[in-house]
Parts: sequence; C-alpha cells; structure tokens
Amino acid sequence: MGLFDYFKPVSTMTAEEVRDFLRNRSADSLNLVDVRQPHEYEAGHLPGAVLMPLAEIPNRLGELDRSRPTITYCGAGVRSRAAASILEEAGFSPVSSMSGGINAWNGLVAEGGYEEGLVYFSRASGAEELISLSWALEEGNRAFYERLSADAGEGAAASLFRSLVRAEENHKATLAELHARVTRKAGPLAPPEGIAAGDFLEDGSRVDSTLARVRGKSIRGALDILISVEANAMDRYVKMGRAVSDADSRKVFLTLAEEERAHLQKLSDLLERMPPG
Repeated sequence: MGLFDYFKPVSTMTAEEVRDFLRNRSADSLNLVDVRQPHEYEAGHLPGAVLMPLAEIPNRLGELDRSRPTITYCGAGVRSRAAASILEEAGFSPVSSMSGGINAWNGLVAEGGYEEGLVYFSRASGAEELISLSWALEEGNRAFYERLSADAGEGAAASLFRSLVRAEENHKATLAELHARVTRKAGPLAPPEGIAAGDFLEDGSRVDSTLARVRGKSIRGALDILISVEANAMDRYVKMGRAVSDADSRKVFLTLAEEERAHLQKLSDLLERMPPG
C-alpha cells in the first residue's frame, strides 16, 4: 500500500463554479465560510461569507447549519481544504473547498503543485497501522520544521519552528510507546511497508516539495501552508481517536489532536501578527 491509499479526496469547486453556484442561491441557503484571519477578512471577502478562522472551526461548529451546502475558502485554497475536511467529518454535507481561494476569485493565477485533496485520512486501517503511519508522518513534520528553523535564523518564526521540532519529537515518542502497548511487540517502531519515515508531511505532501514551496514564499504565504499541515494533523488524530476501539489508544490520539490544535493556534497567532502584504 502506498501513502496516497491512506487519503481520500475533498471536493473542490473552481472560483467560477462558486460564482455560478452563488448566483442561483440566497445567502441564507448555504454556509459560505471564510477560514482566514480577521485582518484578511477585513481587507476583503466574498459577500455573505462568515468569518471562521481555521483554528476556531472545531469549537464553532454549532454556528453553522449542517443541512445547508457548505463552501470554504481562504487565500489560495490551502487552509480551506483542511477546513472542508473538518466540516465533512463533523457531518456537514455537501462540503466543497474553493480552489485557488480568494486569489482565484479576484482573477489572480491559482497556485499549483500542492497535492490536491490529500487531507482526509482513511478510517479503514487498524490501530497498529494507524500508529505506525502517524509515527512516520510525525518524523516528516519534525524534519520539515528542523529545516525551516535552520533557514529562519532568529526571531519569532525561528523560535516557533524550534518548538514545533521538539513537539514532533515528543509525539513520535508517545506513538512509539502506544505502539508497544497495543501490539506487545519489542523493538523500534517502523513505518508501514512502502512508506519511508520522513519523506511525507502529515497532509500527504512531500517534505522536499513543500519545503521548496515554502522557501519561495513570503512568511505570510509560508504560514498559510503550515497552518493547513497542522490542521490536517489535528483532523487526522480526531478521526483516529474515533476509529480505535480501546480507551487508552483513544485517549492518546485525542490528546495528540489537542496538541496539534495548539500548534495550529500558534501559527495562526503568528500569521495574525504579520503585517499585510
């Protein structure tokens, strides 16, 4: 089994498809959700859109009507895919993410190269496979943040990246302990067959290609990508906590989900402090 067999697609709509969809519907007949930060929303947003920053969505689900079609959007279509996955898992249907985000809506060229839709972790795997795959993806995140911290030098971003390296190391240790307890197997934890630890991030994208994308962006653009990675990590652990049968494993996965939520909030806070542009 390859890595992409563990992920399911999230529905997307082009900006033009969203325009056509909105022309034929009243504002109170759908959920149009802007998942960016407040200052981004204030600078310009789609008419009728409700502001719900990505990090806040899990705690604000009650503000949206599950019976209505839901469209999420962000700046370039990265955060909104993670938001669509979270909402779909929470029972919203149908849910779509607007490809290219408000950049595409405004006529800018939508950015490509990101693995479309690979944000929905499969619920079909058993506990042992879920744990070992997560361990491999945590190593990818650890290596990714380590390389980013080296690039960043000093400052708030570098300090945050270093703290995330330590957090991912702790997550790997927690998963290794859980694997030993669940499987009663001695020895080091290994990733599933066909998947190398450290090659992929927790949203299914490759470490090297995502690092190249981040390095070519402003700090704001980079944070947009990193926020999506952490949102997908949180979403995956919530799904895993629901999928496993034993209480101890469920507790570990849901605790990790809360830690990923904290990472997401820190990145969102840093993005909020960044000057526009």
